[in-house]
Amino acid sequence: MPWRAGLAAAGTNVMFGFVPLAARGLYADGLSTWSLLCWRYLLALVIIFAGIRLARLRLGAGLRQGAWRIALVGASLGAAQTLCYFQSLRWLDTGIAVLLFYTFPVVTLGVERFYFRQQVALSVLLCVIVIFVGAALIAVPGLHNGTIDSRGLAWAISGPIIYAFYLAANARLLGRHPPLIGAGFLYGGLAAAYLGAVLWLGALLPASAPGWLSLAFLALGPGAVAAVSQSYSMPRLGPPTYAIIANCELVTVVVVGVIVLGEKLTPTSALGGGLILAGILLHGWVRRPQRDRIAKKPRVAAG
Repeated sequence: MPWRAGLAAAGTNVMFGFVPLAARGLYADGLSTWSLLCWRYLLALVIIFAGIRLARLRLGAGLRQGAWRIALVGASLGAAQTLCYFQSLRWLDTGIAVLLFYTFPVVTLGVERFYFRQQVALSVLLCVIVIFVGAALIAVPGLHNGTIDSRGLAWAISGPIIYAFYLAANARLLGRHPPLIGAGFLYGGLAAAYLGAVLWLGALLPASAPGWLSLAFLALGPGAVAAVSQSYSMPRLGPPTYAIIANCELVTVVVVGVIVLGEKLTPTSALGGGLILAGILLHGWVRRPQRDRIAKKPRVAAG
């Protein structure tokens, strides 16, 4: 496994582990899902464009070399999977929403095998099963304490299916461009989709200083930084490996709950986190040195 790309993917999903906490705070502050996501992506886009300018990259060159396809993926699959995830957090207990969304590694393997006709190693399948068992153990408290809302269930079931195709598309497109360019076009598509939503449905702003801080955090960490990191790591790792490493988010959710929210670390949660980490490390250990990649050497499209 390329260790730089693996670390980038792990760091990205550790940041994503703070998203449910920030999102619930913004919902309590009165924001709608589309308003939250619109401001998040617009603010992140400003940061990414500043990075593009500092790096002296050219958006026009990327556009001519097909980066507009990334924007289309962001505006369609990206916006749909993000909406599903945030809406499920709105209507379901966090444990249930996270568990259902994190069936996407299994779905990703199915998409790669049956849609893209890619071979899936037995070791990869075993690692995904171990990780899913760990995810189920982490979500046990939520399954017992939460109520299942039919609206939230519909959003939560749709999310991993859409995300699997979103991941497959990005792994094949982002490797053709520098990470900053890929992130700019991806978040440009996402921002355009949600800007259209707030123009149609109405925009809301945070009503408190903590709300603005949460929004700034979502735009910077799990926003701009994560977008560039994803653009770098996805094409180098490929969809199955990225999907496996993405489960670092679940471990982060548990750690955040214990440290920030004062939740009790149960034996099942600890065992679940251990299984997830074991599955990720096991996959890194058994993966063959001569690996099939979506893009063997990402090409530079601008600059």
